Amino acid sequence: MRVAVFLLLGILPLPVLAQMYKCVDERGVTSYSDKPRPGCKGGEVDIRPIPPTTGSATPRAGKDLGQQEADFQRRRIERERAEEKAAASQAALEQRCANLHTELARLTNSRRIVLVDAKGERTVMDDATREARVASLQAEIARRCPR
Repeated sequence: MRVAVFLLLGILPLPVLAQMYKCVDERGVTSYSDKPRPGCKGGEVDIRPIPPTTGSATPRAGKDLGQQEADFQRRRIERERAEEKAAASQAALEQRCANLHTELARLTNSRRIVLVDAKGERTVMDDATREARVASLQAEIARRCPR
């Protein structure tokens, strides 16, 4: 009985190694068989196993999985830091734009602009200086502030 089981197990893998043939008949119907058929177009088919998408059929060792996890966590932290930096940069830009708009509104809506220097002396801004500063502010707003 045992001999029969071993012979059966030895014979089972043989069909896996058998050659396959492709046959396309005159109606265009394709069929496959283990023997070539007369009058059919086609021929031998080279059947090979498809490799796994991971590149290996064996599971990776625990050390590799630990390294993969560490790499993943490192990339996650780097991504979070980059997002925080981008958010801080965006907030600084929005604050700068708000300040530019406030100064522009103050220059265009006031009749007289009074400047105070470091000594505490007051001077009135002349029209040419005001127009130059307004033009400068408008150019900077157009360049830096999206709207």
